[in-house]
Amino acid sequence: MHVGFVGTGNMGFPMAANVVKAGHRMTVYDARPEATSELERLGATRAADLPSLARVVRMTLLSLPNERVVEAVVLGAPGAPGLLAGAQPGDLVFDLSTVSPDSTRRLAARAADRGVRLIDAPVSGSVSGARAGTLAVMIGASEQDVAPWKPVLGAIGTNLFALGELGRGNVLKLLNNYVALTGQAVLCEAMALADRLGVPRATVADVLGKSSGGSFILERKRAALAARDYSPGFFVDLALKDLTLALALAESAGARAEVARQASRLYAEASQKGLGTLDSSGLLRLLEP
Repeated sequence: MHVGFVGTGNMGFPMAANVVKAGHRMTVYDARPEATSELERLGATRAADLPSLARVVRMTLLSLPNERVVEAVVLGAPGAPGLLAGAQPGDLVFDLSTVSPDSTRRLAARAADRGVRLIDAPVSGSVSGARAGTLAVMIGASEQDVAPWKPVLGAIGTNLFALGELGRGNVLKLLNNYVALTGQAVLCEAMALADRLGVPRATVADVLGKSSGGSFILERKRAALAARDYSPGFFVDLALKDLTLALALAESAGARAEVARQASRLYAEASQKGLGTLDSSGLLRLLEP
């Protein structure tokens, strides 16, 4: 297939690279020319702009930091036309970004006016999972709608969830991050407490990893935490953004969210203190002695 890809940052680049390595043609765009150079070396073609990309592909993947950027890429912004300026009726856009379900529904309605279908398909599994092609992909569409695109989506993730309705992928992604990011905040508190008690972080990781305190995040980040290495994969600022979206979802449903609210305050404090571009586990920098 000939695939478009927009947004080749920490998550987008390895996902796009795996699509190319799976044998698909790719036309790629990122606001930063240097962000596509490695994909071009792998065989992708860089589009001059978003309408140019949309003119040559019938399926496009987006991996973008927030819904404001997603909207600008799809609809355009002053002086910068978006994908819809070059799209054809029948084109399809899978948005791999983490955004609110309401924003996806609004944007999908605008795209539908031009005959273009936009589907939420957020991913989870960290940068290491993006490199390995083992992400979970949460798709707001039926199995029947997803089936023709599995050769592409399967290059990104080994777990494809066709969730049936538009926006449901966003809901599941926010629920996932609600659990993962609050759990990470507790893990960071525990590691900071261990520091104060003189227990090596590697020992904490070894014991928790084989006990009921184990988690996906601990398994993926244990070496970095032990080394006090907070090099970014998924930024503190993005964790704060996702928890803010999850809390808004909880509020709209009338659900209590005390634990997530407190975790959000910690990520916000870390961001305010200049730690926003660390890995989200860099919350520990705020808490450690």
